[in-house]
Parts: sequence; C-alpha cells; structure tokens
Amino acid sequence: MNHRETLEFLKQRGNEVQTMHLGLHRTLAMMQALGEPQNSYASIHIAGTNGKGSVAAMAESILHHAGYRTGLFTSPHLVRVEERFRINGRRISPRRFAALATRIQKIENKLLQGKKLDRYLTTFEFLACCALLHFAEEKVDIAVFEVGLGGKLDATNVIHPLVSVITRISYDHQHYLGNSLTKISGEKAGIIKKGVPVISGCRETVPRRVIRSRAKKVGAPLLESFSECRIQINGEIRGRYSIDLQTPQRHYRNLRLPLAGEYQAQNAALAIMAIESLESFPVKPDDIRRGMAGVHWLGRLDEYKSRRRTLLDGAHNPDAAQKLRDYLIQRKETEVHFVFGAVQDKNIREIGAFLFPVAASIHLTPLTNTRTASTDEIADRNKRFRSKMKAHPSMRRALAAAWEECSPKGLVVVTGSLYLVGELLPVIQKHTTPIKKKK
Repeated sequence: MNHRETLEFLKQRGNEVQTMHLGLHRTLAMMQALGEPQNSYASIHIAGTNGKGSVAAMAESILHHAGYRTGLFTSPHLVRVEERFRINGRRISPRRFAALATRIQKIENKLLQGKKLDRYLTTFEFLACCALLHFAEEKVDIAVFEVGLGGKLDATNVIHPLVSVITRISYDHQHYLGNSLTKISGEKAGIIKKGVPVISGCRETVPRRVIRSRAKKVGAPLLESFSECRIQINGEIRGRYSIDLQTPQRHYRNLRLPLAGEYQAQNAALAIMAIESLESFPVKPDDIRRGMAGVHWLGRLDEYKSRRRTLLDGAHNPDAAQKLRDYLIQRKETEVHFVFGAVQDKNIREIGAFLFPVAASIHLTPLTNTRTASTDEIADRNKRFRSKMKAHPSMRRALAAAWEECSPKGLVVVTGSLYLVGELLPVIQKHTTPIKKKK
C-alpha cells in the first residue's frame, strides 16, 4: 500500500472507538508472528483518564534530552495519523508508515487464513502493532506507550514495562469500562504487573483503593505522587508555571513547565518520578530541565494569536472541562466565546455545566465523525444556556462566527473534542503563530 491507500485502508476499518473490541489475544498473536518485537527495548506504560498524554510527552522528552534513543506512541492524533509514532520526538514519515502498515496487514491476513486470529484487528490494535514493530526496527533504547482506552485489555498492554504510571482517574468511556469508578479504576490498574514499580497520581478514595489493592496483589512497588512529592508554585506567566519539586530522590528548584495549566505540576511530578525509578536509564537534573523545556503537546490549553486570540483544548469529559474552566477563571478571562462539538457518548450535560456559565457565546457544531452529537442534541442537554447558543453546519463556520463575534480583548475557545481541535488546528495555524513564551 502507498500512503493514500493506507489512509483509505484505515478509514474502511472504521472509527477506533466504535470498532473497539477489547482483548489482548489478537495483539499477542501478532507479536508472536513478528518475533516478539516489543521485548527488544525497554518501555514505560501510562494509563489514566486525563493527563496521560502530557505525562508521556514529558517522560519521552526527558529521556531524549538525556541522550537515549526514544519512541513515543500516543493517541488519538490531531491532524495526521503519523503523529502517533515518534522517534526522538520526530513523527514517522508517510512513506515509512505506509510500508509498516503494509507489513502488518500481510501478517494479519496470514494469521486470519491460519485461523490464529478470530477477526480482523481493530483500528487501534492495528496502529499499536505498527508502533510495537516500528520501535524495534528503529532500535530505540526505550519507548513510552500511552494506553488507548482502559488498560487491562488495551492493545498496548502486551509490553512488560520498567515502570507503570497511572494518572488521575475519573468517569469516561463508561460504555466500555463500566459505570462506576471501581470498575473504571480496575481496568486502568490492569497495566500494573508483578514486580514492576507503579507511580500513581490518584488522590480520590476509590481509585487509590483499587490501585493499592492491585499493586499489593501482584507485588508491585507503589509510589503515590501526592504523598511522596511536595510541590510549591513559584510563579506563572501566561498560564505556565515554575515550581519547586521535592521527589523522594531529589529537590528541583525553579523548574519551568512549558505546558499551560496549574495541573501540569502534578503531571510533571508523575513523569519525573517515573524517570527516577529507571535504574538502568540514569538521568541528570539538567536533563530533566532541558527535557521539560523541550516538551510540545498541541491542543491542550494551546493558545494562538489568530484573527482573535484562540485557545484550543480537547476537554472531552467533566474532569477536563473543570480544569479548563478553572484555567479561564484563573486567567481572569472575562469574554469567552466557545466553539463546541462533542461525540454522542460523552457527558455533554456535565461538561456544559462546567464550561457554559463563563461563556459570552456558544457556537455549536457537528464533528466530521460518525460518533458526533448533533447541535440539537448538545442544546437539548444544556437547555438553560440556549440563549447563548448558535448552531452552525460545520466546524469552520462555527470558528469563523466565533471570531466575528469576539472583541479584540476576548478569547475564542475551541473545545469539547480532540476531533474538533484537530480539524480546526490547521485553520488557526494558517492565520497565526503560537504565542511565544516569555523567558
């Protein structure tokens, strides 16, 4: 397959959430057929509801700046599928991705014919297999894997990492993971393996209890960042913080975080504690500083000077929406115009309850995704904010209308879905450059 054919092949396979079929047996069969490539390099495994992508990006950047050859697998992508596969911070080329996908497809067909697979790989399983093989062939020293959905039955859980990390856990993907925090936490705690250290960022009672129980059951040493670390906020510039961080091993003074949001201090603590646990990959304090400074993570509190000042944030569950609202209040934004779209299975009512009270206007849009909620559905779930709402037939029309309504002192916020952020990011970048951080 060439690149165009590869993209069409993935499109035909279907939306990766709608086609989700949790289980490890297909990925394990593929790994066996490929010669167990996932065992040829070290790895870090990261699960959680929110923050796992940021933690993964931080950990990979630190290791890369320490001189190690790194791999990074994350999901979903914003604009191009190649964003998911990175070596030393650089995404895979379209040609290389197409060649890799062609090899995976051929092995898949062979296993199906031999009845060693019960069905075609799901979209996410297919992409995970590409990453697992890619990092082996690129001879990385260590790879960082972000869980796609859940943990226990996620395709990435075929690795045996040096450390497992679990970020904050809250409600999301209940259709697949269960309708209680106990069930959701149990799925995410499924990445914890016998004897493998685990770093947890969960403060809430239920997730803490589940994670502690799982760690004890399999004999995994457990460190909890909220009790093992001390964080002191020193200052803030444009939503980006400098902190003093005391971990069990070191004291980092005036550590500057490149990603916006006070909660990134907790994510930084998790990433640094995970790195500190890697005895076979020693990292110096200066590597951590340089690695943190080199982190880039688009679409999360990501602000641009465009036709109007525009903030992109892929908040797609209530916990993330609350953090976005807190950020807007902390920044004293008094005129906020939302461009909002979401998928049907999200808690749109609770997301709206957090965000919409601070809105001057709300521009609703459907997504170019088979799971999209209609503008009527969004409005119906947030009836008390109807007077602020305007429905648009497309994402670009909604953005243009928000820019038009926003005053020069206001802020347009694109949120509700990473699909929405990914669609509008190129439009915004076309008219602008990212706001430069003050040194």
